Amino acid sequence: MVIQKIRNSLLLQLTCIVLAVLAVLTATLYTSYVYVKDTTLNYAQTLADSLLRQADDALSFYEENLRYNAESLCRFMIMDESDLFESDAGEARISSYYTQIAQSNKEIVSAIIYDNDMNVLISLGKPLTLTEKNLYLRKEADMNADWYYRDERSYYYGFYYPIYSGSGTSASQLGMCVLILEPWSIEGTLHNIMNENNAAILLSDSNKLDLSYHSFGKVPADLSMSDLKTDDDYIYREGNWQNGIRIAVAVSVSGNASGSSNIRNMITLASLLSSFFLAVIIFFSYFHMAKPIHEIDRFIDESIENPDRRLKLKRTDEIGTVAESLNHMLDENQRMIEEIKEGKIRLYETKLTQQKMEILAYRNQINPHFLYNTFSCMRDMALINDQDNIAEMAMALSDIFRYAVKASNIVTVRDEVSYIEKYARIIEFRFMGKITIETSVESSVLDKPLIRFFLQPLVENAVFHGLESKMGNGFVDVRIEGKGDKLSIKIKDDGCGMDEEALNNLKELINAPHEKGGIGLPNIIQRLRLFYGDEYTFEVSSIVGKGTTINIEVPDHIRES
Repeated sequence: MVIQKIRNSLLLQLTCIVLAVLAVLTATLYTSYVYVKDTTLNYAQTLADSLLRQADDALSFYEENLRYNAESLCRFMIMDESDLFESDAGEARISSYYTQIAQSNKEIVSAIIYDNDMNVLISLGKPLTLTEKNLYLRKEADMNADWYYRDERSYYYGFYYPIYSGSGTSASQLGMCVLILEPWSIEGTLHNIMNENNAAILLSDSNKLDLSYHSFGKVPADLSMSDLKTDDDYIYREGNWQNGIRIAVAVSVSGNASGSSNIRNMITLASLLSSFFLAVIIFFSYFHMAKPIHEIDRFIDESIENPDRRLKLKRTDEIGTVAESLNHMLDENQRMIEEIKEGKIRLYETKLTQQKMEILAYRNQINPHFLYNTFSCMRDMALINDQDNIAEMAMALSDIFRYAVKASNIVTVRDEVSYIEKYARIIEFRFMGKITIETSVESSVLDKPLIRFFLQPLVENAVFHGLESKMGNGFVDVRIEGKGDKLSIKIKDDGCGMDEEALNNLKELINAPHEKGGIGLPNIIQRLRLFYGDEYTFEVSSIVGKGTTINIEVPDHIRES
């Protein structure tokens, strides 16, 4: 089931490939990361062992030098020259020898020799008195650090060397020699050992009191050796120097692996970039391939119910080309459907018009000569009785009736305007001059073809719907002029006008005359469609209290169905 689903989806297939690549890449990167981590750890361990060994060797050498100097200074006491310290010559002799030692070992600032009862036999160099905690006889060599000089803030190292006579089981302790040392020699030794490594070193005495602690490189100065000992990022090594003095070294794993750190950073960056680009591939494939294809598929399924919908994919690639081709195909199909529908509507309208013409022909079967003779008789009687207005109205009615019974559906602009002028004269008589209809026609369009009875219904609507209920005089202006290969017709009145609702209803009637029915304006729109197809415009605008304007444009040529 799952395999079949993957086979049916390009996106799932691509996702599986990407996941496989990502798994291999992750395994490779993880292996590299572990290898680099192990290499870095091994290097830090080796460095810690090396630094501890170097510190032990250096301090052992330094301690041997101090032991040698102490032995040299006390060799007279060892030789049982007990009266040596009681004579001025003896003290001068020891002082001279101390001066030689201090000159070659400039860190030695003081030397004191005690007997077994801790009595000072001789004090050389910078004067001092041992603090109470250090005032006891050592049995073995010892070293510590203390503020030996109270008037100074700096601490000093003290090297305690017991003096023995004889050897083996017969040896007896005669006293103790104390050398006071400035810290810079030992500190310098430790600094030279650490060099530029990211590490810390601690020197403690036999009482586990810290003699010296130094951190180097990027090791935080506020961290103690006990803090570093429990820190996973540090390799801790500890060794016992002579006479119980302890050396501890802590080496930073990450700090001493700048190259390895760079490699790890590169591996991490490569992992992130690889994951990012693989994710980009998936998202790109989904949003630019799979999703558009699904949209096209869904659009095809829904296009039957929504034939006017189109794909809106603003793309120039292959998928965009497919979408444009599909839209073009639907446009062509829609155009053909509209042409078929329009042909059926025109066929229906043609049949309807023919039926109306047949009805009109039945109505016109009345003998026209009888009406012409009747109107002529009315005119003659009006003239005999000096009723010129009645005579003119009878003549106008006769001409209108003669124009109405013409067989042709197409007349000239001149004929239609002449008919309107006669109609206007009757309106003036009827409303006793209250309503005036004026025509204005360019001479160049007088012989252009026009549909018969096209203007009269529009003028009649302006009179009876716009002006009849108006208080005061009314005016209808009919203008016809050429506009390229078009006839521009404008019928404007200053009547009551229409509100927004009535205007919208009228526009709906214009847009769908066959649905609204009627024999006035709908009949005109149907005739426009019948004779001009879609090559006409019919626009209406109206303002309440100011009047209504109708703008029509039709071709200056016509075809009669």
